[in-house]
Amino acid sequence: MEARNRGIAKNPGGFTLLELVVALTILALIAGSVTVGIRLAAASIARGEAVAHEAARTRATVGILERAIRSADPLLIPVEDNTTVYFAGEANQVRFLTAQPPATIRGGGPMLISFFELSGDGGGLAMATASPFRSEGAGSWRGTEGPRVLIPGATGIAFTYSQGPSEDGVWEWLPAWDPKETGRLPAAVRVEFTVETVDGPAGTAFVVPVPAGEGVDG
Repeated sequence: MEARNRGIAKNPGGFTLLELVVALTILALIAGSVTVGIRLAAASIARGEAVAHEAARTRATVGILERAIRSADPLLIPVEDNTTVYFAGEANQVRFLTAQPPATIRGGGPMLISFFELSGDGGGLAMATASPFRSEGAGSWRGTEGPRVLIPGATGIAFTYSQGPSEDGVWEWLPAWDPKETGRLPAAVRVEFTVETVDGPAGTAFVVPVPAGEGVDG
């Protein structure tokens, strides 16, 4: 009788079916949590890379704009029937003669350069260039031929111009600038635009001083 009872005794080292089910359920929950965590981490990394890429592109474009505007040249060139300073400041476009074209542009020497908003699909903050010694004269250049988009999808691009601070230290910003009327280049140009990011629309605004805008005879 004692031997029979020993034969049917439970193995203290084994698991019951219920214990196995509970263990498998816990493992499944852990595996699911790990999978979700990995997916969230991967999405966070991808988002971070996208933000970094967008920020780098914006910084590069701001650098191009700053270097070009700072080097606006008061050199007199043929414009229509006159020989004068070339600078056309408008609300959504600025065109001028630069002595130092961006490094991304092949060639050297003075060059006409334009920054503007290119509308439609594939548009954004765009740049165009041309030779200042055009047979038809620089006055006929509209600044939109052969555009290169610097920031795709940028909108709300605006340029304003200032002759510098008043006696009270106040900067007045104008929506247009014509050297024929002012007799000089602007002292500074303010640039504004908006870009779509992974976190929504983000506005960028900065002011670029124009060293040559210190009183140039038109």
